[in-house]
Amino acid sequence: MRPHLKHFMACAALVLGLADGASAQAARAMGTVKDQAGKAIKGATVRAVNPDASPSQFASATDDKGRWAMIGLKSGTWHFTVEAPGYFTAETNAPVRVAAAPPMQFMLGKDPGPIPNALDRNIQQLIEEAASLREAGRIDQALVAYQDIRTKNPKLTAVNLVIGDLYRRKATQETDPGARQNLYRQALDAYDLMLKTDATNERALSESAAIRAATRN
Repeated sequence: MRPHLKHFMACAALVLGLADGASAQAARAMGTVKDQAGKAIKGATVRAVNPDASPSQFASATDDKGRWAMIGLKSGTWHFTVEAPGYFTAETNAPVRVAAAPPMQFMLGKDPGPIPNALDRNIQQLIEEAASLREAGRIDQALVAYQDIRTKNPKLTAVNLVIGDLYRRKATQETDPGARQNLYRQALDAYDLMLKTDATNERALSESAAIRAATRN
C-alpha cells in the first residue's frame, strides 16, 4: 500500500474514532420535577452519576415549570438523585441514550420535618454510651448523658427512673448533710417526673417512698 494511502486511512480511522467518542458523549436527559399534587417544583436539583463515564457527574436545576435538562452524557445507565428543600429525596437508575427518549418525571413527597417529641435517631447508641458510664461508676458523666437524652427525647420518660437512681446513688456517697439532702431532692424530682406520665409506676413510687423515709430520720 502506498505511503500516502496508509496515511489517509490512518487519519480516517482517527476521525471515525473521534466521531464515535463524540457520539458516545452526545446523549441527553431531561424531564420534570413535581410534588404529589402535580405542582411544578422550582429550584430542585437533579444530579446524574455514572462512575464509568467522563465526566462522571452532571447536575441541573429546575425552572419555574419544574423542567430540567442535561446534555453531553455518555450513553448508558446513570444514577439520578433529585433533591428540593422541604421534600424527600428521590433516587433511581435510568438509561440515557442518544436517541430521543421520553422525559423523566420525578415526583417528590413533602417532608413534614421533625416530629414533635419524636425520639432521636441515634437514641440507642446514646443510651448504650450513658449506660457504660453508669456501669463504670462515672456518675456525674452518666447524669449529664441521661439528662441530655431526656432533653432531646422527652417522650422517653423512663429515663427519669435512671436519673433518679443515679442521684440517689450519688447521695449515699455524699458526706456533707446539706449536699446529700439536695441530691435526694433531685432524685425525688426525677421520680416525680416519671409519675406525672405514669402515676402507678411501682418503681418510682417505692423509690420515692424510700427516699422520703430516709430523709425524715
